[in-house]
Amino acid sequence: MSWDVTVQRFSREYAAIEDIPETERCVPLGARTEVHAAISRHFAATDWADPAWGVFDSLGGSIEFNLGRDEPNEGFMMHIRATAGIVQPIVAMCIAERWQALDCSTGAFLEQVGDPSAGLEQWTAYRNQVVGDP
Repeated sequence: MSWDVTVQRFSREYAAIEDIPETERCVPLGARTEVHAAISRHFAATDWADPAWGVFDSLGGSIEFNLGRDEPNEGFMMHIRATAGIVQPIVAMCIAERWQALDCSTGAFLEQVGDPSAGLEQWTAYRNQVVGDP
């Protein structure tokens, strides 16, 4: 179980998913090695032993970067199991790389909303309810 966020680049920045026209297509992020380098600039300890699936572990939790094997890379999924402290570095990464991070639970772009941690907080509450943690 994880908080899932998908990352893409579009022809322009969108404020909300509803603003994306049906004709829009994702713009490639680059070669997988370029995407590795970009992620690693922001999450330096990411393990790329599997080039399609990077793993970042920290005291605050983990992120799995599911890039897949397509070349060029057109987007990736982040499977996040972490505290709210991980959200600002994710937002900073997306802004710096001109990517947009869509919270799969709220349908909001993290870099466009006032509280980008909302989806993570909802996921954490649900997880705690399921596993019985306080």
